[in-house]
Amino acid sequence: MIASLGPRILVLAGLLSANGLSAQEVIAPLGFMPRPDNPARLEKSGGLNEVFLYTNNGQTLPVIDDFSVDRTRHRNAQQGDADVHYSETIYRIEVGGISTPGMAYLTDTSFHYTVEVQDTAVLITTVANPAVVAIVRDLTAYPPSEQSMFLWPPYTVIDTVGTTTPDTLALEPDMLQDSMLVYTVDPDPRTYTNPDNSLRPWILWEDDDAYVNNTFPVAPPTIGVATLDGMDRTGYPYEPLNPNLNGSADKLTSVPIDLAYPASDSVYLSFFCEPIGRSGDDLAHAEDSLYLELYAPDENAWYPVWSAPGTAPPDQFRQVMVPITEVKFLKDGFRMRFRNDATLGGMVDQWHIDYVRLDRNRTAADTVLQDVAFVYQEAGLLQSFTSVPYAKFITAPASYMAQQVNLEQRNNDTQDKFITWGYEVNSGCGWAASRSGYGNNISNNAGSNFNSVHPVNSGADPLVYDLSGCADAAFVTTKFWTNATPDACAYNDTMRYRQEISNYYAYDDGTAEAGYSLNAAGAMQAYRFDTQGEDSLRALRLYFAPIFTYDPPPVNDPVNGSFIITVWKSLDPEVVLFQNLSFSSPQYRLWGPDNFMEYPLDSTIAVDGTFYVGWVQTNDTRMNLGMDKNRNNQNKMFYKVGQGWATSGQQASWMMRPVMVAAADPFAGVGGEQAPAAFTLYPNPAGDAFRLNMEGHAGQVAEVALLDPMGRTVRRYAGTATDLSVQDVATGLYVVRLIGAAGETIGQERLIVQH
Repeated sequence: MIASLGPRILVLAGLLSANGLSAQEVIAPLGFMPRPDNPARLEKSGGLNEVFLYTNNGQTLPVIDDFSVDRTRHRNAQQGDADVHYSETIYRIEVGGISTPGMAYLTDTSFHYTVEVQDTAVLITTVANPAVVAIVRDLTAYPPSEQSMFLWPPYTVIDTVGTTTPDTLALEPDMLQDSMLVYTVDPDPRTYTNPDNSLRPWILWEDDDAYVNNTFPVAPPTIGVATLDGMDRTGYPYEPLNPNLNGSADKLTSVPIDLAYPASDSVYLSFFCEPIGRSGDDLAHAEDSLYLELYAPDENAWYPVWSAPGTAPPDQFRQVMVPITEVKFLKDGFRMRFRNDATLGGMVDQWHIDYVRLDRNRTAADTVLQDVAFVYQEAGLLQSFTSVPYAKFITAPASYMAQQVNLEQRNNDTQDKFITWGYEVNSGCGWAASRSGYGNNISNNAGSNFNSVHPVNSGADPLVYDLSGCADAAFVTTKFWTNATPDACAYNDTMRYRQEISNYYAYDDGTAEAGYSLNAAGAMQAYRFDTQGEDSLRALRLYFAPIFTYDPPPVNDPVNGSFIITVWKSLDPEVVLFQNLSFSSPQYRLWGPDNFMEYPLDSTIAVDGTFYVGWVQTNDTRMNLGMDKNRNNQNKMFYKVGQGWATSGQQASWMMRPVMVAAADPFAGVGGEQAPAAFTLYPNPAGDAFRLNMEGHAGQVAEVALLDPMGRTVRRYAGTATDLSVQDVATGLYVVRLIGAAGETIGQERLIVQH
């Protein structure tokens, strides 16, 4: 019965889109992108009145960072960590060199009244209570500023002549004692190996505003960049309530560097930079600039020395050479800082920094990198998929393995290199394998990108994951490596990916670079998947990305979106296999283990061979489904607005994952939309009225709501009602929802009104 009702919804939703609306695919930047290393709850260093002072080891020349590894200091220390030590308590109020926890004062005068009752009058003498001179500190910043103030005790004294004890009346103090706990955090003990095999402290950048990643740049010199945008260190916009405000945004500040050299030593700082990238924001604004500033230790001052406007050529890395000749910079304690101006409402106005080099004995012509590196991340060794269900994989492992994996590498040198490569795999449950000696590039590779072919389930020694030692799920780590001599940086010569084999199919790599939306009621999205044999589909796992828009208020609110999960067997001809009874709304996980939310099907269904998962959109709200722009599955992405299905114009992957029934579910415990409890209603279709059988829910229902396909409430009934009239309700499809006293949904069912 449920499957037979599906076409009714599709026809109705299709009519909604045939009313002259202009619909299209809309690509938008992300409004939030949670950073796992910087959770929101630690945004203020652990608490309102806690300060953590991070100590870092200084650097010496040469300084090199290509961001293939993260060398930023993540400021997430908490009291109780092994490397955190209590330093001092700073009090807000200090009087006579003493601070006590209970200090409380008035900032205006309090008084002592002497009352003398005479035969014919009452005489009152008023004298101000003695003031104290206090040091008052502002604890909202460290180090706190302070000022001297006169403060008065928070009470009034009434002393009546002839009585033994004066009356003291407490007043509400407006200056209360407060404190700031100060902790120091030890330096990071790790070391970084420079190209000459000398060791340096691992931490090069003292802050973590910039986002070190390998998914947003276009054609970087090596894998990994530091991205500056309109989000803070946690991935939350600087100005969520005023998203179009432009101002100073991210910083990338080095630790102190010993630069005590004479100007004759020819010290140069070089780096690569690129605007825009894959964020989905292609609007160039001149004010969205990138700046380089240098620090003069003796003056305790920063000086701007270079900048580039936001209108610089997009998606092109260029190398910048900056000579450092002024004596004020050539000191021990020198620092460098990149910062950007941006729109402060989301992941927009991006600048990507790559391959920073600071050294002496350089010239303006020292632009060549003697470095061979990977350029982009690879998402495992499966064919097409980034994940498949464990139960399906173990029945035919070879059929899921890729024949080969193609990886992009780059020789940044002007000389040809003899380059070899290989990879190794570890299941984490008793099996490991490696492959090498199967390929090389020995000529005509100078200054160019090239493809390296890594055979998997092909050739003389085919590789197939052996997951027999794993119990119902597996997490397989693949490490690719490349080798060339000489080679400046060893870190960009390796690349790792952890592949989950559990209970779902996926094409995406787990990271969203932009959001995808359709902007019409009745629009449909369908994502093609192919399974070997029959399987049991129970849910969709969806990544809805909080939206950023330059549109003026009122800003499109994705929470008002509404859709009906649908499964198709075929799109041409269109055959609906299943459609949810319940309406769904996008949920946006701003923080948590990942960004996916699970939407159960109303009932588990069987699928086999080719099937399509997606939804019918019931209003024109842009819902912003996460989109992975680093993997191209365009030929599996389809949408329909009006009469016919079309292939998406986006060379990307939707972050939509069909979830199968499985013995193990690593996602369990992650919150998602829960299927509501069932009840029955009759007659269905209904003409004048319908009734409810709420057996098992007696006394729980406060209200019954009737919703139309747009998710709007058209009728409300008391929870105790028996005959629920629909006489003046238009013919069509509706949802009947039972609502509890706290506003929770107890259950919902589909109702057809037919007069």
